[in-house]
Amino acid sequence: MTQHNFAAETGRILELLTHSIYSNKEIFLRELISNASDAIDKARLKALTDTSFLGDDTHFEIRLHIDAEAKTLTLSDNGIGMTLEEMHSHLGTIAKSGTKEFLEKLQKAKEGGEHNLIGQFGVGFYSAFMVAKQVEVVSRSGLDAKAHRWISDGKNWYEVEDAQKETRGTDVILHFSEGNEELLKEWKVKELVKKYSNYVPVPIMLEEEVSEEAKEDTKKEWKQINETKAIWKKMKSEVSEEEYKDFYQSVSMDFNAPLGRIHSSTEGVVSYKSLLYIPQETNMFADMRDPNKDYGPKLYVQNVLILEHAKELLPVWLRFVSGVVETSDLPLNISREMLQSNKTLDTIKKSLIKKILSELKKLRKDDWVKYATFFKNYGNILKEGVYYEQELKESIAEVLEFSTLLGDKNMSLDEYLEKQEWETKTIYYITGKSHSEVLASPYLEQFRASKVDVLLLTDPIDEWMIGVLDEYKWAKLKSITSSDIELTEKTEEEKKKQEKQSKDFKDILELIKNTIGSEKLEKVELNPNLWDALGALKTPDGAMNPQMEKMMRAMGQAVPPTKRVLELNPNNPLVKAMKKEFQSDIKSKKLKDIISYAYMQAILLEGGELENVTEFVNLTQTFAKDYMK
Repeated sequence: MTQHNFAAETGRILELLTHSIYSNKEIFLRELISNASDAIDKARLKALTDTSFLGDDTHFEIRLHIDAEAKTLTLSDNGIGMTLEEMHSHLGTIAKSGTKEFLEKLQKAKEGGEHNLIGQFGVGFYSAFMVAKQVEVVSRSGLDAKAHRWISDGKNWYEVEDAQKETRGTDVILHFSEGNEELLKEWKVKELVKKYSNYVPVPIMLEEEVSEEAKEDTKKEWKQINETKAIWKKMKSEVSEEEYKDFYQSVSMDFNAPLGRIHSSTEGVVSYKSLLYIPQETNMFADMRDPNKDYGPKLYVQNVLILEHAKELLPVWLRFVSGVVETSDLPLNISREMLQSNKTLDTIKKSLIKKILSELKKLRKDDWVKYATFFKNYGNILKEGVYYEQELKESIAEVLEFSTLLGDKNMSLDEYLEKQEWETKTIYYITGKSHSEVLASPYLEQFRASKVDVLLLTDPIDEWMIGVLDEYKWAKLKSITSSDIELTEKTEEEKKKQEKQSKDFKDILELIKNTIGSEKLEKVELNPNLWDALGALKTPDGAMNPQMEKMMRAMGQAVPPTKRVLELNPNNPLVKAMKKEFQSDIKSKKLKDIISYAYMQAILLEGGELENVTEFVNLTQTFAKDYMK
């Protein structure tokens, strides 16, 4: 046996690796299985040019043997194996061409809490020292008649000696350190294989204890514990509905049936396979309302799970989508830092978004009832995309649904346009806190009378969405509070009457603005289209409405109040009484009370909060007793 010392920098790497830099020790088994699978691939490749290389050993598999008493886990493969020189090269030296660079990255990772460098620079094997106090490697190359043993404690030294091994391949024996024995449990080993290496294309066999009937003792049998062929790699015709459902439940923890799935294989500049699911019901085990929680499909690279939640593959507004994506166009040792700026992932992401939006459109057409349930649960999240994705906002808007004034069920923007005359080229909407609030708006009256539909936007996200969705296809989106909306053309007599009213009310409108305060009102104007209402408040074009102001303040933003526009109905009896009192006594208390009452009623009508509720109640009682006799 000959002993060798690790190079100084190699020793430093091992020390960092084995002193809790990585919070997830579980990945040690993933790395060792990946190495074994690579060794088998190399043996297969060698056999293509050397037909005698494999001999009789042609059935490839990876075997796991647990010795609870000795506290060891042995991982064996019948891959290409290693010669003595390769042992020194592969196991005795870390990062031959980039040790300094790796040390810098590793130290930075330690300081920044990054835990995804395992597998880079050829250090995947050394993750074994996170759980083992000593590691043995016994290997025999298919090109060498001799076998060799490599032993190390992962600190300063390693030893190499001749060994006995009758077959080609490699055995890695881990002697577990104190505190890591839980990872030696049979159930835990199976769990780790299922989680990280379930779809490695080689059978992974575990020697399990099996009870014999009518006997007290047990025997051990080798059982395959992985799938080898992933469901997303199978043809659609090979997968049953039950298998699709079971897999959905395993990746989403949602025990309801999904609304739809996207099972695809994409070939091109970037190739990938995917199986994604769109939910229907609310998932009680995954609250999708919080955009900061983990989301995204599982990412596999070359059959190995790289990320449990690949946020890099889907935008936050599709966080309700679950599933799996696998590609071979990424290196197996890719890091989180590389993922965040990877062009391959960007290409896959754009493709996935397009597929999902296309599927949503199809699902709505095929089964509106089920889609309505989905949209009730996840529509608000989907609407975020209109705000975040300027280039895709129209495609996203195409799969949205909206409650409307005249409709008995939600409709899409395309369905809204189909109901309108082409010449209008306008989609009308109103925003508010609730349906009851917006339905009470006097601005809706002329739309009811003219049987023109209006989108009722009452979700908090609608305020953000409508701020960027100013046009859809050939139609403009317009708030019904805009004072220039005239659904029916006025007669000459009506035009003359309105002109006269504007002149007659000019001075009183200025007085009302000064009485309420120029810091609250931008202007006061007449609007004869308010039907029976006294008045209403609206937000000037381009300004922030009250609902948006509240949202911004709730987010901790300093938002100065927006000056509003007070519109009064010249046909309302109280407005007429206001004008009469103005002509009689411009300084009367009665006039001031009517002005205050009109303003406060307008605030309540749009769902706002009064500064002085008692004053409003007192004014109401006063009008009931005296002013309206």
